Amino acid sequence: MTVWARSERAKRSPRSRWHSRRSSAHVAPGRNEIQRSGLPQIRMYDSASRTIRPFEPLRPRRVGMYNCGPTVYDWQHIGNLYSYIVADVVRRTFEYFGFEVKQVMNITDVGHTVDDVDEAEDKMEIAAKRERKDPLDLAATYTKQFIVDRHKLNILDPEVMPKATDHIPQMIELIQRLLEKGNAYVAADGVYFDITTFPGYGTRLNAEPPDERKAGARVEVNANKRHPFDFALWRAAKPNDLQQWDSPWGRGNPGWHIECSAMSMKYLGETFDIHSGGEDHLFPHHECEIAQSEAATGKRLLALGSGYRKPLDFTRAGMDAAQSRLERWRRTIAAAYTATGGKTTEPEPDFGVRAGFTSALAEDFNTPKALAAAEMALELAGTDDVATRERALWLLFDMDRVFGLSLQESAATKEELTEEARRLVHEREDARRAGDYAKSDRLRVELLERHGIQVKDTKDGTRWERVAPRERDHGRV
Repeated sequence: MTVWARSERAKRSPRSRWHSRRSSAHVAPGRNEIQRSGLPQIRMYDSASRTIRPFEPLRPRRVGMYNCGPTVYDWQHIGNLYSYIVADVVRRTFEYFGFEVKQVMNITDVGHTVDDVDEAEDKMEIAAKRERKDPLDLAATYTKQFIVDRHKLNILDPEVMPKATDHIPQMIELIQRLLEKGNAYVAADGVYFDITTFPGYGTRLNAEPPDERKAGARVEVNANKRHPFDFALWRAAKPNDLQQWDSPWGRGNPGWHIECSAMSMKYLGETFDIHSGGEDHLFPHHECEIAQSEAATGKRLLALGSGYRKPLDFTRAGMDAAQSRLERWRRTIAAAYTATGGKTTEPEPDFGVRAGFTSALAEDFNTPKALAAAEMALELAGTDDVATRERALWLLFDMDRVFGLSLQESAATKEELTEEARRLVHEREDARRAGDYAKSDRLRVELLERHGIQVKDTKDGTRWERVAPRERDHGRV
């Protein structure tokens, strides 16, 4: 099975898709173990059959998960990062259900062409020339920032994060295998995959098969190809290419689609369970991968509120609403945490709210319904009964194993202000009352920078919460 969740679009994130890469004769091990655990069996959308099907792992209680990572030629915007939040929730859900997950996510630092056209210039090359940097230095800079942004969004690190440029030999080996099997051919400008050797190409994940008219409309058809939709496995180097390697077919660089196939095979084997990327990558990128492989905070809460197969429109109004929701959650949880002295009590497995949460996740990772279950637990956390609050806190902290909102850490750090921070808060309130807004703003910044205290002015007065001191890396998250 596979989930797709990555996008190059700036503000409109993709929907995600799953598909099966295994024979229909495969019998799932581990199904009885799932049923004995008392949790429902996970079901997910299959892009190949376009139906929701039970997840059947290749190995009992283990999941091999490959995520198509970023092309590190620039900052990652919220549309890109949304896909990694989705993949993180999928991983957390499997771990919540007791699976051992091996997650691999690649870093694309070569081979991603503009407009995804084989003859076009590589995005890494364009950016390196624009910034007058070596492509590897450019990739290192944006890879580091990407990891910083992931951590800000509380996205778990993958077990392995391979770089494309470190796996050129594996790509060359895979291309040689495809040539030997008759699935590829050498042309004047590189090596191409012959799509006629892969029955059903273009229809596995895409509703409509490719046709020559569409190829000709998109770009001038390459006369070196046998079929307009044959795609490059290896591209012959151009004189001004900054990245090129020796190969049996001359100096050149890999095609975009071969990279994920080579790296996923190395770290997860030829067949694995989960592969993620964007809906806009279903065709051609993931379709090409299948062919060559068979012949991978408030913004976070905002993302959770949209089902993974629905597009997420990132707007300031939506962001503000999600942030307000998160602050409301934190205030309620902090009050309950104080009232119970931090004590929590596990409720019965069939407790209504708990059962609703697990059922929502098991049914195609329905995070909006899972959040609705969390809202019910939040209502319980706001009651006056201490025992009820203890159970509600346990539920909320347990749910957060999937949500990844650091709810318990936030509650545990809601201690009283230090004497100096309290003095600054009062001094700022006095400045506001006196109309000295310049001083008020200066004190707001000082509280955040020096004490990790964020103050907000509401109709009910000044509120504060403890957050991590602002990082000075100019991150864009």
